Amino acid sequence: MTEGQSRDVLFPGAERARAYGAPPSPPSVRDTSSEAQAQIPPPPVVPAADQEVVGPAGDRKHRSQGSTDRDGERGRRLVDAAGGVVAAAEWGWRGRLNRWTFGMARVPATREERAYRVGQVQVLRAFAAPQQVVVANPKGGAGKTPVTLGLAATLGWFRGGYTLAWDNNETRGTLGLRAEEAVHERNVVDLLKSIDGFLNARASVGHLGGFVRPQSAHFDVLASDDVPGRMDVIDAAGFHQLADVLGRFYRFMVIDTGNNVRAANWWAATSSADCLVVPTTVRADVAETGLWMLHHLARLGRTDLVRGAVAVVSCADPKVDHGLLTAIVERYREVVREVVVLPFDPRLSAGDRVTYRDLGEPLRRALLMAAVAVVDALSAAQQQKGA
Repeated sequence: MTEGQSRDVLFPGAERARAYGAPPSPPSVRDTSSEAQAQIPPPPVVPAADQEVVGPAGDRKHRSQGSTDRDGERGRRLVDAAGGVVAAAEWGWRGRLNRWTFGMARVPATREERAYRVGQVQVLRAFAAPQQVVVANPKGGAGKTPVTLGLAATLGWFRGGYTLAWDNNETRGTLGLRAEEAVHERNVVDLLKSIDGFLNARASVGHLGGFVRPQSAHFDVLASDDVPGRMDVIDAAGFHQLADVLGRFYRFMVIDTGNNVRAANWWAATSSADCLVVPTTVRADVAETGLWMLHHLARLGRTDLVRGAVAVVSCADPKVDHGLLTAIVERYREVVREVVVLPFDPRLSAGDRVTYRDLGEPLRRALLMAAVAVVDALSAAQQQKGA
């Protein structure tokens, strides 16, 4: 498939946009001008946080790290509105100059750095009930598990715990393999078999220690079943039992899913989701499958979930087709609430176990912006329910 053909797959026309309940986007999908590309961080070479980009009209703007320009603009408005929050830079050459002059220079922080500081506050927003964030794309290799781990780690790191990454794969998922090692191998099937013990008032989060796997970024992992020969399958009732119990002990549950939209536990997760995260890599077939899933959910009556969704585009390869990346971001913008781009990081792409501290700083910053987008979506959904 050529580059032009791959873009055409993502843009079949305005009729598809209307089917998702979103208005068609007026800009041409083939717009590869410098103005359009300036909206997307160009992996694999992620510019320094303070790098300036000159647009076609000569205007200078800062390229957002791991997020769209809309993220940076939102952060700038919030910081300016807060008054007194805009501080001296700590990133890049601006930060080095401030340190070398012992603060005498007082070079201000860039828009990206200010947005990051505001994001650290935004991600702490409180909710009146436990929140279920479902990460779903029926295409294998879409990055569901890395995004699940990255979001859970970011929420746990900044919020100080009470976050669970839950592998709800209908078969053998890989969340347990990608997470940090644990002292036991018990999993979600073992927990479901012992669920009655957690239904009494004396059960505490400490009793879950024999089933979940603690991570250094202050979150827990509930792995899927990987016992050879065991044929246990979690149905919708089992999922809801688990969700009811786990919701007593965790504020956030980031739920990884499998590839079968007809699986009972997949539908149970998306049916009860408070926010949907759609991961995709920079591949036309992966992105198109995510869009198909959103259309599928909208046809089944979950237009609220679709419109409030967050798309996370992972640059899984060091060499990226920037035109296709731009096309994917713009296509998802027509459908979902927010789109965030994660830069390439060899530590995440290697397929090994993921430790949050070992991830590169550009990726961790981008993950915070993704977490902020999720928290914003959850807050908006909560306000809608209360209206």
